[in-house]
Amino acid sequence: MAKKRVICWLLLLFLLFVQGGCLGVRWQEKETHILVYEIEPYSSSNYVLPVPLARVAVSGNGYSSTKYTDSQGRAVFLLSPGTYSVQVSKDGYESVSDTITIYTLELTPGYYPFYLVRQ
Repeated sequence: MAKKRVICWLLLLFLLFVQGGCLGVRWQEKETHILVYEIEPYSSSNYVLPVPLARVAVSGNGYSSTKYTDSQGRAVFLLSPGTYSVQVSKDGYESVSDTITIYTLELTPGYYPFYLVRQ
């Protein structure tokens, strides 16, 4: 009877470690904020305004998603470590694109600003 208990406890511990390992992969997904601003072309103070409803497409590492910015010009993605292509567009503005790299040990959210210019 004691041998069965030991085996059950070992099996339970094993399952907890396995599940904990599977859940541990999720911590590597980084909250990534793409911030989209409009540059005031004739402002001497380089004042920027958030651009709501800009289309933000992120792809790379088998991931592909498109979101639209909120009223603060922000779109939030959960990205695993790797390099991603980001394309930002909105009618009336010149489109921009760039790459971003998410590193394995970064635990804080990442903020990546993109600046649009009116056409």
